Formats: sequence, C-alpha cells, structure tokens
Amino acid sequence: MMRGVQRPSLFLIDTFGFLFRAYHARAHSPAPMMRPRSGLPTAAASIFHNMPRKLLNNYTPTHLAAVFESKEPTVREQRYEQYKANRPAPPEEFLQQLPYVERLLRAMRIPTLVYPQYEADDVIGTIATQAAAQGIDVVIVSSDKDLLQLVDDRIRMYDPAKDIWFDRQTVQSYLGVPPERVPDFLALRGDPIDNIPGAKGIGEKGARELIEQFGCVEEALAHAAEVSRKNYRESLETQREQILLSKELARVHTDVPLEWSLEQLQRNEPDRRALGQLFRELEFFSLLKELEDELKDTREHDYRALESPSEIETYLEELRRAERIGVAVQVESQGLLDRVVFGLSDRPGRARVIADCPAVRQLLEEPAPRKAALDAKSALVELYRRGLERVEFSDDPVLYEFLLTAEPSAATPQGVIERELQWKYTAGVDQLADAALEASRLLAPTVEARGLRQLYETIDLPLLPVLARMEVTGIRIDPEVLRRLSLRLASEIEQLAENIYAVAGQRFNINSPQQLSKVLYEDLKLKPKRSGRRRVKADSTAAEVLEAMVDEHPIVRLVLEYRQLTKLKGTYVDPLPELVDPRTGRIHTTFNPTGASTGRLSSSNPNLQNIPIRTELGREIRAAFVPEPGWKLIVADYSQIELRLLAHMSQDPLLVEAFRRGQDIHASTAAEVFGVSIDQVSAEMRRRAKAVNFGIIYGQTPAGLAAQLSIPEEEAEQYIDRYFKRYEGVKRFIDETIQKTRETGQTRTLFGRVRPIPDINSRNPSARAFAERTAINTPLQGTAADLIKLAMIRIDRQLRSDGFRARMLLQVHDELLFEAPPEEVEPVSRLVKEIMEGVYELSVPLVAEIGVGDNWRDAK
Repeated sequence: MMRGVQRPSLFLIDTFGFLFRAYHARAHSPAPMMRPRSGLPTAAASIFHNMPRKLLNNYTPTHLAAVFESKEPTVREQRYEQYKANRPAPPEEFLQQLPYVERLLRAMRIPTLVYPQYEADDVIGTIATQAAAQGIDVVIVSSDKDLLQLVDDRIRMYDPAKDIWFDRQTVQSYLGVPPERVPDFLALRGDPIDNIPGAKGIGEKGARELIEQFGCVEEALAHAAEVSRKNYRESLETQREQILLSKELARVHTDVPLEWSLEQLQRNEPDRRALGQLFRELEFFSLLKELEDELKDTREHDYRALESPSEIETYLEELRRAERIGVAVQVESQGLLDRVVFGLSDRPGRARVIADCPAVRQLLEEPAPRKAALDAKSALVELYRRGLERVEFSDDPVLYEFLLTAEPSAATPQGVIERELQWKYTAGVDQLADAALEASRLLAPTVEARGLRQLYETIDLPLLPVLARMEVTGIRIDPEVLRRLSLRLASEIEQLAENIYAVAGQRFNINSPQQLSKVLYEDLKLKPKRSGRRRVKADSTAAEVLEAMVDEHPIVRLVLEYRQLTKLKGTYVDPLPELVDPRTGRIHTTFNPTGASTGRLSSSNPNLQNIPIRTELGREIRAAFVPEPGWKLIVADYSQIELRLLAHMSQDPLLVEAFRRGQDIHASTAAEVFGVSIDQVSAEMRRRAKAVNFGIIYGQTPAGLAAQLSIPEEEAEQYIDRYFKRYEGVKRFIDETIQKTRETGQTRTLFGRVRPIPDINSRNPSARAFAERTAINTPLQGTAADLIKLAMIRIDRQLRSDGFRARMLLQVHDELLFEAPPEEVEPVSRLVKEIMEGVYELSVPLVAEIGVGDNWRDAK
C-alpha cells in the first residue's frame, strides 16, 4: 500500500461518486438507518466524513479538493440525451444528506469545486493534468473506472472502497488495457451505469482482444474486415457511429476552461469548533469525543501572577521593550466590589496576571508598545468605566477572524482560540492575553494578504471605542411608562385568552404548540395552507402558517394577536425596568460588531434593535426611552439607504434619476409597474410597489410577495415581471451578482467586506435559493452597515473635538439616537445630518432625516 506522497501533492476527491456508494452501502445494510432526533438520515454523511478523515490521517497531501457534479445539464448530456439515463433520480434520503456533506467539508476546511456544465470527471481530469504538468503529484480519489484513463507517471488513483492504489501497471492488470486505452475499452464494452451504449456483441473480453490486436477503436473500425470472429466483425461494421460516440462519451476531457489556482486548494487545519457543533447536531457522539480529546493546549506555557511591586515593575519594563503585547481585562466580583485584573503577554507561551494598579494603568495608556486584545471593545468598556480613556488597541484577532470568515460564531475569543490556535479554551485572563498576541501574529498577515487591512483600519477598529463609549453611557428609560403599559397588556392578554377559549369551545394552554395544534386541526378541523411553494407540516402552528389561515376561522387572528402581545410584554415591557443599572439609572446594552454576517451591528442584554417600529405597541415601548432630564433626544435616520445603494450599484437609469429628482421612490416605482403617471398612483398602488421595492432587495419570491400583499401568486409574479421589464439595470445587477458569486463563492460590499456564500452552488434547491438571496442582499445591507459605521466614527470624533456635551446612545440599523442639552440640539442635528449625508459619494444622494423629541417615539 502506498503511504505518503512525496513533494507537493494534490488529492482530488470524486465526491458525488463516493457519496452515492456510501449511501447505497448503508441503505442495503440490515441495520436500521442512522437518524438523529431531527429524524433526518445521516448515515451516508457519516460514512463520507470518514473517507477524507482517513485520507488526511494516513497520507500527507499538501493540497486537496472535493469535486462536485454540476447541477446544470452537462456537455455530454447535450451531445447524447441518453447519457446516464439509466441512473434513477437520487432518493430523497440521499438528497437530504447533501447539505450535511457540504457543511462537513466546510468545517474540515476542504475546498470544494463545481463548474457549471462540466462533469466532475472532466474537472478532475483538467485539474489533474494541469497540476501534473506543474510537477505536482496528483492522486484521484474515486471508485470510478472511467478515471483510470488519467493515470500516468504523475497521476495515480486511489479507490478507498477497495483500498487499491492504481498506477499504470495496476490499471493494466485490472482492466487488461493501459490507462490511455480505457476510453477505447469502454467504447467497445459499454458502461450500463453511464448508459454508454458500446458495441453490442463484443463485451469485456472482446474489447480487450480488439484493443490488443488493433490498439484503438479507430484502427479496429478501419480494419473490421480483418476481424475473424463474426459477431465482433459485424458489430464493428454496423455500429461505427455508436462506437465512436461511446468513446467520446467515455473520454475524460482534460482541457475544459476552468479558473483555479493551487493556492485555493491548499490544505488547512479543520475548524474543530464548527465540526463539534455539527457532530452534536448530527449526534455523532463518538466523533465528538475524539474531537474533544484532540482539542487540548499541550504547549508548554509560563503563566503566573505577579504581586510584589518590584516584580511588577521589572516585568512592565520588559513589556515596554516589546513591539507588541497581548492584553486581557477581567472583572472579578468580590462581595459588593469588583476587582479588575490584567493579563499581559510579550512572547508566545508567557503571560503574567497583575491586579489593577497605577503602574499597569500607565503602561496601558502609553502609545507604545502596540497592544492586542481578543474582543478589544469589551476590554475598552471595562477600561473606560475606570477612567482609562487613552488606551488604544492596534490588533483585535476577533475582528480579524470576522473579516476573514464573516462567521459570528467564529469571531469570539473562544472561537479564535479553538479554531485558529487549536487550544482548549479556559477563559483564563492569562490565556486570553497569550492568545491575543499569538492570534494577532497569525491572522494579521492574512488580513493584509486578502486586501482587508484598509477596511480594518478605517472602519472596524476605530468603531470599537465609539461602541464602548455608547455602552458606558447607556440610555435612560421611564419605568412608569412601561409599568402602565404592562398593566394594560396584562388585561388585554387576559381578555384575548377568554375570547380564544370562547371560539374554541374549551380551555387549553394557548402557549403549548401541541395543545393549540389539537384545537386547530383536530377539534376545529382547519387545514393548514402551503406557505408559498414550501411544504407545511399538517400540525404546524408556526406564525407564517397561521398568517396564511387568518380568514379560515376567527381563532387564528386571535391567537396571532395573543402571541404578539405576550411576546412584547415578556421580551421588553416587563424585563426592561429590571435591566436598569442602579448605579447609573440607565440601561447598558452590549453592541456586537461581529454579530451579523452582513456586517451589521447587533445588540444584546437587552436587544434594542428588534423593538418593532411599525406597530402602535412598538411605538409605545419606544416612548419609554427618554433623555437626560431637561435634554432632548435626536434621531437621525438614513432614508431608503438600501434602495439608494441598489440604484448606485445597478446604475439603473430610471432608479438613479428618480432619486436624483427627489421623487417618492415607491410612488415612482408604482407609476412604472402599473403604467400610470405619478399623480395617478393610488395609496394601494404605492403600498404594493413599496413591497416590491423592498422584496427585490431581499430576493423575495412571487409566493412571498403574494403572502405579504394577500394577493394571488400569479398577480405577484406579474408585478415582479413588470418591475424587471422597467428596471432592466436592476435585473442585470442581480443576475451578474449571482453569477459572480457562483464563480468566486463570495460577495463584497463597496468597502471590500467579504462574505463567503458556500451554498451558492449547492444541489439542495432551498439552500441554493437562500444563498442567491443572500448574494443579492449582502452587498446592499453590508454596504449600508459600513456607511453608518463610518458616519458614527466621524460624528463621535467631531462631537468630542468640538466640545459638545451631546452623546451618541444607540445605533439601530440605519438609525442613530443621541441626547443633547437644548442649546446643542440645532448645531448637533446639523452636524449629524452633514456627516451622514456626506460620508461617501454615491451616484445618488444620501439623505438623513432628523427628528427631535422628549422620547424615542416622539423624535421619529
């Protein structure tokens, strides 16, 4: 058996072929099919995972890729419509496991390749041939004998099912022909699996004999009369075209036009954190245990606490001589008081823990050395609360990780330590300091190499102190407003419950999906409607299912209203007063700069970004947010920023011109879609056009638009078709964006923020459709997020440099909230509007609308 491939090596995995074999091997086993609690089958995914895992453990490829079949008709299928016609459609249980396989490959960090219109065989053949020409040793991992024709001095094939390595000699022994004659062999013998017809009457033995006698099918056909065996001779004479077609179908193409590079196929360490999450989901518990055993920080490290002033001073002097140090801040509770300790590191594997003292504070506020911290924003919050406002961080590996992956779950201190450093996370302040330094050294060059340094230095890093100051400032609420609202809601909820019991004819637990389902579908005999084209479970009580049934029975509308009121009461009205910090009298939310893959900020503890604004109850909750006594709240809101970005990116002339003229964009769209003048647009036309406008941004389907507007799906489809006929530039932008994302596997904002879209070429229709919608929306939503971040940085800087007392309090998507004393309201409003509208030059104007009031509701 071959062990270890020397020199640079590339393993190309025939993914679909192996997965099919894994599925059928498990499907024909007498043992029951593996299923987690979700009920979805996982056996083939489990078997598949073991194959690349064994490859990586047993052999040493420097590069590898999992090659997938194109979901589009291939060149061969266009040439010969019967090609692979004998293959039945993949079973549903097989298709259900494809998303798991794709996620496993991503977590294992194995690159995947798929090229439209080309079979995996041709992709493998082309890349293998080109890599071999560069001096790379290539191993094709497959059980498909078609691929044996590629074997030569630099290319071998490994069949993991039979554990056989094929070189030229092995191919000759196995098939009876050399690798270069495999297409001739299959042209004569045929291949029933791929529906390659071959030559009837010749068979496997005859194919070998004819190739041995003539060398290739062309020579055999040219000298058919010389063939002594009658059935071979007649077959050659009467099936010439079929034999030549069979050879063409059997030939693996090695010259298809593919864009690829050896760098993109480089082997990487697996993302153990993502693998762990997936193993838990799939209930691969033995694999999970193995993974957890692997994840240990086995390095030798020197961590200890320093207490004596002389030790501390000596170590701080050593830190001052370093170019960059790792810093971690941790708050320890000691009774009624909090104690702050610092972790400090100046070299890999060494860290010291020092309690808060003037000497450490002085070092932290000095400009040198450069300072790195995992989650520098949280460190700044604790430092600002203690008056250390001159501390600056140059490196935050959490931000680096987010720029490189756009994965919120990976962009955390634990994610960086486990995924990038492959250490077991302890949460110790010493480890955090050590990891901050080590991860900065590891990730900063990659950020630079991928062209993300400017984005980091101009937006992501300078935003951190802005967010930290906002968190420390917090926002006031009026508890009495919420108390009165809570009492009113409790009464309304109680009355709704009684109404529900009355129409149901029985009392039951409305909050129990099982009991509610029984009442709706068994007792009242209601039938759930399809949500768009998606299947609906017969007993589903999901909101979108109930919304489609509101006209079926009065109970449905009552239940939806009951749910809305209980959610608002339980999520905001009752909890918010309890979250007020008694020391400041304010709520201090946590802003998460890596909380959304689009680049948008999120907030937590509490989440203030999801308070509804379009409902009266949502507005009443906002009325509880108030400024400092005697001050005013200022709200600045970007107007239709994503639609303006759509106009800029698509350069659609109608859309651009409408924004330049300052027209009501929804009325303008209604006029175009309904074919009327703008002064003839009715309120209903405008409402429908508004839904279309925002639906386009989010890739809404006709089914989704129909559900939103309560109209037939055919009518919704007509609206979308009319829109694209009038706004051809938007249609072109969407199509080109999706196509580019298919080619690159990622999308970018105007500022260069990258978001990988791995499912863009998925064979799962739902996953692929979601990826396409994401590819359209992310450049728009992500750029809008970048713009408001840039505006926040400049506003914060200007307010501080001009000596204003006004403070930035909240950011909610496209909206900023400030508080200011009365005399500063006008100049601050003017300053904020000027900066927001001038933050970046687009081909259409940016517009920021300003409101002022005594609470958040009234300032809108």
